[in-house]
Amino acid sequence: MIPAFLLLSSAALALAQPPEFVTIPAGSFIMGCESALPCSKTLPKKLVTIERPFQLSKYEVTVGQFRAFVKATGYVTDAEKAGDARTWRSPGFTLSKRQPVVFMTLNDAAAYCSFIGARVPFEAEWEYAARAGSATHHYWGEEIDGRYLWYFDNTDERPMPVGRKLPNAWGLFDMEGNAMEWVRDGGPHSSITRAGAGSLRGGSYAMCPEPYPPSQGIRQRFIWLGPTFPGSENSNFRRDERRFDFGIRCAR
Repeated sequence: MIPAFLLLSSAALALAQPPEFVTIPAGSFIMGCESALPCSKTLPKKLVTIERPFQLSKYEVTVGQFRAFVKATGYVTDAEKAGDARTWRSPGFTLSKRQPVVFMTLNDAAAYCSFIGARVPFEAEWEYAARAGSATHHYWGEEIDGRYLWYFDNTDERPMPVGRKLPNAWGLFDMEGNAMEWVRDGGPHSSITRAGAGSLRGGSYAMCPEPYPPSQGIRQRFIWLGPTFPGSENSNFRRDERRFDFGIRCAR
């Protein structure tokens, strides 16, 4: 009999670069928007408990990993099916296999994650893992710090290879900046109010530096761990929405 730890799924065998996962412990954190922000209507501040440990991929899914998935399955992305001029294969900037794959939809994210025996993370899971026990605006502190993320001021208008910035306390890289990451509806707390819709977290390489002028007495900060667009009452993105900075991270 072959020991269980030697058994590999066909997905893992097919992928040339299977993602690495980090175990996230169970625990609680405060999640939600300030009461003066529109997003507080669907995502008010409250104590959220993650009852069981789970795993999250250490890095954003890369071009090389997604290419291996496509080669193994023949998968065609939503952007390619629609005949878009820009897709993950031709994003409009120089491509490298260690960049996070972009122009991804929630459908694309779900297909990739399912293939490797994982899934798209719930919104609360993503934020809990990104914060890694911190209570500050960013997981490293209160202000933008280029040691931790790729954003408008330190990139050449394109995503950068994953894993080159400092990780958070739980060993996850690029949880802010580089590519936005899809999250799914459900879980203990979410800004997604339409079943089957998704949202995006973490900001991207295209996000501008802080600070922005105050709005309703609150300093606007668009790269953060809360909802991607705090000025909206909810975060219902269609499953086929895609953009130059929409990427993937998987949970299991």
